[in-house]
Amino acid sequence: MRFLFPTLNTKKSVLRKMKRLLTVLLITLFLVAGCGLGASKYDDAIMDGASNLNTGKPEKALEDFNRAIKIKPQVAAGYLGRANTLNIMGRYEESIEDYDKTLEIDPKLANAYINRASAYSHLGEYEKAIVDYEKGLELDPEIDDKPGFISRLFNDERVDPNTDKGIRKHLEYLKQKVKEKNG
Repeated sequence: MRFLFPTLNTKKSVLRKMKRLLTVLLITLFLVAGCGLGASKYDDAIMDGASNLNTGKPEKALEDFNRAIKIKPQVAAGYLGRANTLNIMGRYEESIEDYDKTLEIDPKLANAYINRASAYSHLGEYEKAIVDYEKGLELDPEIDDKPGFISRLFNDERVDPNTDKGIRKHLEYLKQKVKEKNG
């Protein structure tokens, strides 16, 4: 039959080859999308940093956020991630520097104000903490209801045994401390 209808055989052959090629392309596309190979190096660094921070590996997270900052120093997320990492590590002065840089890039990031306030609170700089808590709450009144990193910042009983109650409770606590200090 091949000899009788050579064009039919050629068309079937071409169609088979096209189907194979299409199948290979689709599989490759799914593999690339599924493995995250389509994500940018910056996004990978941010995601790696967040993952490492959330799984208790702050040193590794710090490396990841440093990598993100090297790739895109003009984007706030890298500085915010590094600041949060430094805050968790108890390196409050350094974290404040990165929160400042974050807010210089994007002054409407409520969580940067809240997290910087936490660092100020840990350093005993309650007046600055109060200003930042209030600004963060002004920008995002619902920020107090979010789980995750913010709740971890408030689990330090060395500062206040009631800090796990949330931002507003901690803010009131700080205002009371300032009132007592001033008199």
